[in-house]
Amino acid sequence: MKKIFKIMCVLLTVMIGATMSMTVNAETVAEVVTQATSTSKSINTSQISTNSVTFGYSVTLKAMSKGLDTKKCKYAFFYKYEDESWTTIQNYSQQATVEWKPEKIGQYEICIKISCDSKVYKKYFNLLASEELVNLSLISSSHIKTGDTVTLNAKASGGLPGYTFAYYCKRAYSDWWTILNDYKEATSVQWKPSESGEYDICIKAKDSFDQISEKYFTLTVENEGVKTPSEFYIDLKAPVSAPYQWSFDISDKEVIQFAEKEEYRSMSVLDSSVTVRYYFKAVKSGESEIKMKYESYSGKIYNISYKISVDRHLNYTADNIDGTYFDRDIPEIHQVKKPFEVNMALAPKGYSWKCDISNSNVIELSGTEKVYRQTFTFNALRKGFATITLSCSTPSDTNIIYQLIYNVSIDDDLNITVDSYDGCYIPDYWLPKIELL
Repeated sequence: MKKIFKIMCVLLTVMIGATMSMTVNAETVAEVVTQATSTSKSINTSQISTNSVTFGYSVTLKAMSKGLDTKKCKYAFFYKYEDESWTTIQNYSQQATVEWKPEKIGQYEICIKISCDSKVYKKYFNLLASEELVNLSLISSSHIKTGDTVTLNAKASGGLPGYTFAYYCKRAYSDWWTILNDYKEATSVQWKPSESGEYDICIKAKDSFDQISEKYFTLTVENEGVKTPSEFYIDLKAPVSAPYQWSFDISDKEVIQFAEKEEYRSMSVLDSSVTVRYYFKAVKSGESEIKMKYESYSGKIYNISYKISVDRHLNYTADNIDGTYFDRDIPEIHQVKKPFEVNMALAPKGYSWKCDISNSNVIELSGTEKVYRQTFTFNALRKGFATITLSCSTPSDTNIIYQLIYNVSIDDDLNITVDSYDGCYIPDYWLPKIELL
């Protein structure tokens, strides 16, 4: 009996010691903490909507439990920013869901507590609040010829650095995308479409926390055989006092076509005349002759002949200009042009802007001026499409720091339309627009 009594005493002492130990380890006298484990009957199963949130947006904190009487539960939410102290989002209440917006960019620790039957169950989460991931990707041109290559340039900012990029393409109106290059660190991919037509391109940027930002482009691939008419004009004068109608004849109307004419009346003390501007289009490669004829009131006849050659790109040259005219010099052929310009902020010291035009048959660079800003002046030459790319590179040309792309279309009347423009420009400056002159 004595041995049994001693054994019972020892067991009672161990049990009392264990109870005292659990009380001492509690955070407060009133708060006994039970860590949730997979074998617990009662477990904190709380969740947060995301582990990475863009700064300025909210995250949803939801207190949930398994095996607890929710009628007796109260919920509290806390956060700790990096090495700072814990801050209360919501003190204990019956509200189990909270919308919370981080106040700073950085790393947070979230704690959701559930109080039930004088016990507290905790669960912790890590949360990153980062800048918005911005996709700054570009393509080298929106219009190319069959057999040409388009370059897809990927670039991103914000988010959590350590970017990877993926490149996709598909036929316009198709639902099936083709992967050109899956997520890798490669910042550019070259692609040569096999056929003409309209294509959609998608470049995806992903940061180190798996945030994804997408950017889409449209690419037109033209058949090399497609021609675009090129327009030119001839100005001819005649005295106001006499019939001033010039007649003309075109030897091959499949090569050169008449477009329209305009009259300009000019008067002075010594010279009063009417200038008639005749517009023509080069529409096919070959040779053609334009003969202009004028018969004065006194019966004198003036004849001017223009022999024109047109190449396969519809560039034309006046091989021969001959005849008799009122003035000593016979009027020359002038290409119809419509000027426009882009005004850029001056590049940072040691850097410079460079211009590239994808189709110089449609648009030409006529001049550049650098004073308080850098002005690029262009001429619209003929119907068609072209991409103007303005790039600012490091002095060694190894890295493009800023880039602007203008996708421009020209119609039959040389009206200029900017289909789209995009780019990464100098901070605090508006993206420059095309200005018609």
